[in-house]
Amino acid sequence: MTTRINIYFNEETLQKFSEIKTYLSTLEGGLNRQGQNHTATVVKLIDVFYKLFLETRDRQPFSERLSRLEKNLAASDEQKLLKSIRHQLDQILYLELTNFHVGTKGSRFDIQDLESIHSHFDPKQNELIARIEDIIQEDVSRGQTMKHSH
Repeated sequence: MTTRINIYFNEETLQKFSEIKTYLSTLEGGLNRQGQNHTATVVKLIDVFYKLFLETRDRQPFSERLSRLEKNLAASDEQKLLKSIRHQLDQILYLELTNFHVGTKGSRFDIQDLESIHSHFDPKQNELIARIEDIIQEDVSRGQTMKHSH
């Protein structure tokens, strides 16, 4: 059985609803029936709300569940940012190792000779990394971790 209801929006809510409807209609498999975009949008919003708030086993109050979902979204963005930063730090590490090898081997250094820091195949590189780790540990134990290198 289908029940007809009227929904009244203020300007701000109508604008948000229109943006949601446009977003859903541009997605593949979004809103299939052109003539029923308003109804399809409301049904989709109800389905999403139901899945996110009512279908879960833990029946948290709305505000707590919303807060958790927002934190998860923020954490997801933070994870992407952290992954990007880790990748950039890895690149910097290997660029610095390349500089080390060029400084110690000069023109004899071939970029193909650069080894992973985890491979332990290059004794000079391993010695350098071990020495750096020792210095960092010494600084930490003295409570004077160096944050910037000049």
